[in-house]
Amino acid sequence: MTGRQPEPVSGKVSDRTSENILLEVTDLTVRLSSGVPAVDRVSFRIRRGECLALVGESGCGKTLTALSLLHSVPVEVGESRAASLKLAGREISNPPGSELREIRGGRISMIFQDPRAALDPLFTVGDQMVETLRSHLPLSRSRAVQQALSALEEAGIAECRRVFRSYPHQLSGGQCQRATIALALSTGPELLIADEPTTALDVTVQRQILDLLIGLGRKKGLAVLLITHNLSVVAQLADRVLIMYAGQIVESAQLEEIFSGALHPYTRALLDCLPALDQPPAEPASIPGTVPQPGEWPSGCRFRPRCAFAAPGCEKEQALEAFGRESGRLARCWRSAGIDFTGSGGGAP
Repeated sequence: MTGRQPEPVSGKVSDRTSENILLEVTDLTVRLSSGVPAVDRVSFRIRRGECLALVGESGCGKTLTALSLLHSVPVEVGESRAASLKLAGREISNPPGSELREIRGGRISMIFQDPRAALDPLFTVGDQMVETLRSHLPLSRSRAVQQALSALEEAGIAECRRVFRSYPHQLSGGQCQRATIALALSTGPELLIADEPTTALDVTVQRQILDLLIGLGRKKGLAVLLITHNLSVVAQLADRVLIMYAGQIVESAQLEEIFSGALHPYTRALLDCLPALDQPPAEPASIPGTVPQPGEWPSGCRFRPRCAFAAPGCEKEQALEAFGRESGRLARCWRSAGIDFTGSGGGAP
């Protein structure tokens, strides 16, 4: 990897496929019940049929961002607001109750890190799927049952009738995650939010679930928002990547650009934590320090206290700047055009 970086370009980056935009988020902010922001003026777009990965360590604000798209941030946690939130060109930043029910689980579905917790333990998988289908689609019970069974089969569940009749505690972790994927996709959503979908599973099952998501995404032309801390998962699923740190987007790029030439030191530090395939197994690398909590963000660059490349000037407010004229690359680091990452991690020594 060389130290050469693209020159920054002023002005707005053009989007040659703007007609394919499914979701457009502008200046999304989530304030905790204390009034402190946990997500800070986040903006992004998701195109139809693409997988956009939102990547960062725990505590960066990824899940709160995802929940905000469904207006599902718990009241006791905080409140989300956006200057604009558009789904297929329609403003949904403050939808009426009837439209919100259509959006949640209908046009936008979500699968979670803990599949067992996402299912109601008091009802069978089948009962939950039938209820969801009939609440979003004009189906008879018998037709909903058939559609639920088809969704379970499509999710790779061989014994779909047994799983349909089972309670969540009667299923393995992998079966539960497949069932939640079937449940999420059974209503034909346009966007699937996958929040750490493989973290709670063993390595073999992780691979199977990733293959399933890749296959179903391509088959159905789904847009996917992948929430993860794991760049290995990102490499297998994503088309574009947003790197998030302390409530802000710090880098935005195509997948191959992230892996071939990170522009932000935090992105570089995350990449340096990946295990090297050509070297013997070693202790997992980590970034020194921790993500600052909301209300404790430092001035200027929020990664500055952990950054090996911090310099005078980093204490000033950092804007998300455009790099390159066509790709839509963005980075929140005034030194991005000049840092040579060769042979050095992005975390502070």
